[in-house]
Formats: sequence, C-alpha cells, structure tokens
Amino acid sequence: MLEKKTKMAEQPPAERICNFDEVAKGYTEEEALIEASRCLQCKKPACVEGCPVEINIPAFIAKIKEKDYRGAINIIKEKNNLPAICGRVCPQETQCEEMCVMARRYEPVGIGRLERFASDWEIENGVEIIKPQKNGIKVAVIGSGPAGLTAAADLAKMGYDVTIFEAFHSTGGVLVYGIPEFRLPKEIVKREVDYITKLGVNIVTNVIVGK
Repeated sequence: MLEKKTKMAEQPPAERICNFDEVAKGYTEEEALIEASRCLQCKKPACVEGCPVEINIPAFIAKIKEKDYRGAINIIKEKNNLPAICGRVCPQETQCEEMCVMARRYEPVGIGRLERFASDWEIENGVEIIKPQKNGIKVAVIGSGPAGLTAAADLAKMGYDVTIFEAFHSTGGVLVYGIPEFRLPKEIVKREVDYITKLGVNIVTNVIVGK
C-alpha cells in the first residue's frame, strides 16, 4: 500500500514566473492508475459523505482502475456538470479527501486529481451528449457563474428548455473573473460551458435582468 499520494507534475518555479500557463499538469494515465489503486473501495465510503454533490467516488475510481475512463467520467457527471473545473479548484482536501479512510493513517487518495484526469481524458477523446426529451417547459436562469451553469445543466437533463441570461459579455462568472489563468485556464471553462450548451442550454450575454 502506497502511503502517500502519487505526485503530480508541476511547472518548475523558474518557468512559471515567466508565463501564465497552468502550474499543475495533471496525471498521466500511469500515474492515475497508480493513484486509483490506493482506493480501498470502502463498503461505507465516507468520502461520498464529504462530497457536497455526493459523487459516487469509489465507483468512478473503480472505473479508472479498469481503464474504463468513459465510464468514470459518466459516473462523475451524474452529479457534477463541471468536473474539469472542480478537479482543479474544488477544495477536496477539506471535503471528500478529509473524510477518506486512508487519511486516518496515511495520505488520502487524490480524489480531485483523479477527477481531473477523467475529465481531461474526456476533453481529449470527445464528449458524449445524450439529450433528453423536452417537456415543453421554459426556465430562465440568471447568471452564468458556477451555480447558474450547474442549475441550467441539471434542468436541461430533466427536459426543460433553459436560457441563461448573463449581464457580462462572457460566461463563467467567478470562474473567469476571479480565478487566475495559471490555476484554472479560461479554455477549460469554455469547454465546460460548451458542454452545457450542447445539452440544449441557450446562453444570452449582455443582458441585465430586472433593471
């Protein structure tokens, strides 16, 4: 049993001070498989209790161990519409990873890093979109920050005809305007927004609702 998380490569300090590129480089397939092997597959997974959206963490890690990366990202997306973002900026160390049984004696499983690996794999290999049958009901969502995007995607999956109204000229809210590029690249946010529009969500910018 490996006591510590599998190390994730980063830009060396001498390089990162000269650019705004992402510092953390993510896991390779080999590194992800090693880290996934650390998961104990607990019968009562405390990590799920620590996850705000209750992702079935052992299940998606098991899929990674099986090299079924499509299966892994599909499990994550049952609960989380922004996995590439959450895999980078979600504070897992005080949520799911803090509850990990491994953390009682060793370092917890790198749940966030594995989520990022699965989402990055999907970016490289193509997103599968399954559009539900429309129910004929229209819904307006105000704001395209993480809450608005998540709500819109969930509603679209339920069959609602969703339109997001955004006051700014660009979508993403705090994801774009509050988190630096080296922590969360704007291209990652754009890809997640593209996924949500492919679910059928319409986004209208430069609209201040209620003024």
